[in-house]
Amino acid sequence: MKSTELKNDFLYKLMSEMTSVFESSKDSNELILGLKQVFKTFGEIKDLKIYVYDKYTNSLKNFAKMWENLPDTKETKELSEKYEKIIKENKEYIKEKEAVFFPVYKQQKINGIVKIEGILDKNITDNFMPLIIRQLSLAIVHLKYFEKVKNNAKFYETVRNIAKITETQYDLSYILPIMGEMIDSFIREHLIYIFLKNKNKKEYKLIWPNKCLINNINEYLNEIKDGSYLIKDEGKTCIFPLTEEEKITGAIVAYNPLDILNKNEIDYLEQLTAQASITVNKAKEYMKVLKNATLDALTGLYNRHQFHERLNQEISNAKRQKTNLCCIMTDIDFFKSVNDTYGHAIGDLVLKTTAKTIKKELRQYDTASRYGGEEFAILLPNTPLEEAKKVAMRLREKIEKKKINISEYKIKDIKEISVTISIGVSEFDPKMMKDPEELYQKADKGLYIAKESGRNKVIVLEN
Repeated sequence: MKSTELKNDFLYKLMSEMTSVFESSKDSNELILGLKQVFKTFGEIKDLKIYVYDKYTNSLKNFAKMWENLPDTKETKELSEKYEKIIKENKEYIKEKEAVFFPVYKQQKINGIVKIEGILDKNITDNFMPLIIRQLSLAIVHLKYFEKVKNNAKFYETVRNIAKITETQYDLSYILPIMGEMIDSFIREHLIYIFLKNKNKKEYKLIWPNKCLINNINEYLNEIKDGSYLIKDEGKTCIFPLTEEEKITGAIVAYNPLDILNKNEIDYLEQLTAQASITVNKAKEYMKVLKNATLDALTGLYNRHQFHERLNQEISNAKRQKTNLCCIMTDIDFFKSVNDTYGHAIGDLVLKTTAKTIKKELRQYDTASRYGGEEFAILLPNTPLEEAKKVAMRLREKIEKKKINISEYKIKDIKEISVTISIGVSEFDPKMMKDPEELYQKADKGLYIAKESGRNKVIVLEN
């Protein structure tokens, strides 16, 4: 076979395999892994890495880990030197004993460098490097564009979901953690914190999550003067104010101890914080309107405020008539996982279905309330503790067996789901309980024990 034909066969095989990788790769990791396997068939290749120039940090970054700065090592310095040399001398590639470096282009300008460790087939470096560079550069540009489009779609979905929270929820203790999870899942490379400002003390309280890793966060928060975001720690901490009528009501904070937010992420977070402010303010307005209401908007059960009203009434009745009164505290096991896995719309459906099942199993004069989030409180007048335990067991079994139809949400291969509940039960003791709240607090302690000891069970705390 002639030399030209051999070259053509070699080129066809190489381009065919590379094209297959380009077409199948959905992210940078898949692209790099696929190319590594391709080049291994044309040489003794140990590793392949792609580095792209980041204009925001004025440095090279690993294409597979764009959120991280490269470590300050000898290898990183040598890589930068190779990159600069390729640019200055307009080199097609740099070949060393066991490594090959070649450029990546964007709009006809060098925008990165590929490092292949190992011994690459001489046929590639001598004959086909320009073609490989061109094809790989196009693939990287297309993949970055695809990721940007995908990221934009996810951004608008996040904005829409934050806006929709108040369609069924208004309790800030429930809304803010959901909001935090939504933003955190979008800005994956940074830790997200949500703070609310105490109007009287003018201090900031961490609302989500439970702990903040930023040492000087209180000092930083007090530096907020207007609605503009604040950058601290050389860009590793960014603070975005929550506002209401131009007043600071809280803040969303993004933090990464290793890297800074880029301009795109800052733009995203500014818009997400603006939408979060609208949602929080709307929830506050709803709470004002619903302050004197008796029913929870989502489940149709009594709300938390009404539960406390009924608690005082039922305890007064129990004392006066010398009758039994029991309390059940229950919540849905692994409810956060339901939201994370299926979305908050299905989470709301689970709450409504659970509430409906609870209400169906109770007597007309029993009191069922949504106490907060996925927690429910039930008062059972004229009910001894042993009978209350039977009610709790029946509720647990009914919820466990209940199949919740989610087919309308069109989740692949999943038509229905089921959940379980944990329950704590207590009985009012007029001699020992001086404060009405002690009744449900004791049931809540039983609920905590039920969850800590395995969930999907009933714990009765006797007097």
